[in-house]
Amino acid sequence: MSGTLAPSTPTNRRLAGVTSATVDGTFYSVTEFSWDPASVQRETMSSLSGVDGYKETPVAPYIELKIRDGQNVSVTGFTGKVNSTVVIQLANGKQIVGHNLWYVERPGVTAEAVVSARFEGVQGTIQEIGNS
Repeated sequence: MSGTLAPSTPTNRRLAGVTSATVDGTFYSVTEFSWDPASVQRETMSSLSGVDGYKETPVAPYIELKIRDGQNVSVTGFTGKVNSTVVIQLANGKQIVGHNLWYVERPGVTAEAVVSARFEGVQGTIQEIGNS
């Protein structure tokens, strides 16, 4: 081994950590983040005779953020957001983009100045863009 990296070897192996988010073009400091692009949820159906099959129920794909409250954050402004675009830059190079999303739930604020913001949509409104 010569100690040099092959051209295809990634030099940045960071998988998690630093993340940034914008909602309708406004930057927010992220403390936590999760997302789920699924549009259906499957559940196994069983009877006393065994496994019968499964049922499929529609669910809304979502992007959920916990952001730091500050002077630039209008907590009450989140409750009126519909038809929003949410863009997340992940530490691993991926980008999560949601279009035409609406804000759901309540924007509770913690003592550590963290605001919860959950956006949902319909099938296909959230995309995962890889770092290729």
